[in-house]
Amino acid sequence: MADMASIDDLILRGTNPFDNLRSVNFWHRQKDPEPMVESIHQDAMSVIEATLEQVARDHYTRTIILDGDSGSGKTYLLGRLKRALNHRAFFVYIPPFPQSDYLWRHILRYTVDSLVQVPSGQKYSQLLLWLKSVLLALKQRSLKDRIKENILDLLQTDRQQFIKRLKDLYKQAGSNSIYNADKFFGILHDLTDAKLYPLACEWLRADDLSEESLEALRLKSSIDTEQAAREVLANFGRVAINTQPIVLCFDQLESIARLPDGTLDLQSLFNVNTKIHDEDKNFLIIISILTNTWEHYKNRIDQSHRARIDREIPLRLINLEQAESLWVIALPRPTVVSC
Repeated sequence: MADMASIDDLILRGTNPFDNLRSVNFWHRQKDPEPMVESIHQDAMSVIEATLEQVARDHYTRTIILDGDSGSGKTYLLGRLKRALNHRAFFVYIPPFPQSDYLWRHILRYTVDSLVQVPSGQKYSQLLLWLKSVLLALKQRSLKDRIKENILDLLQTDRQQFIKRLKDLYKQAGSNSIYNADKFFGILHDLTDAKLYPLACEWLRADDLSEESLEALRLKSSIDTEQAAREVLANFGRVAINTQPIVLCFDQLESIARLPDGTLDLQSLFNVNTKIHDEDKNFLIIISILTNTWEHYKNRIDQSHRARIDREIPLRLINLEQAESLWVIALPRPTVVSC
């Protein structure tokens, strides 16, 4: 039985039941399993799940604002979403950006950092699972178009042949929008080589690679501009339009870069959101923010950018019964000493 005296003490002290339950980034390894109470934010879970299904069905990017008071469990909910829906989408956690001038590179870096993580119960990283889904989707497309090509055999071809065949397939599919297709498809091939995989990931996350590393990847330069970072991020959606969606979770926005007058630079984030929302396919964007912060700033965001918000989901504080259930799970169990 739970130690009710301890729970009563927590209630009297006003302790937040979400404190110390998990780290912020849902990909950080947890010492203990994350507690889960089904009834907490179940309505929000259902709405987000339904929105994800829409993206998976029509591939149009959608944006959700997730707002709640401090202690309402916004970050907890993001982790629960990842745990519950990771088999149906690729999940990305994006922490606060420290500089607006490097926002696209910040997003790309943390997108790749999340994609290289291995989901629970899987053997391969999200990135390799994404690549596999790309090839399988292209195989299905080739069968529909009666193209005599076994897409999975591409992995056994040399790099240049791999690039050429993918470019040909995308042309036949009517897609000419892959940014720097030779470089990008070449990197996709390098992801299948265990020796080159780490370097390919470093290039994708916009690291400044040495000449030796670039030579190994047969490239001349790293991703060193905002435009290049933006286009590479867009390629993930362009290439995988017929695969699972990618969920971009922006969290802890109270710590983002500030403007010279000391206010939060939320406009830069919503500029990015509009760009992805209008031009890229297969993304679900979740922006987690304190209610007071959102109420204070939302009227400062240009109306054209606010119009790209598809849903606003307010999170209410959990009730006493739900808090008690969390505490029951989270309280340390007494140590049993054998005689």
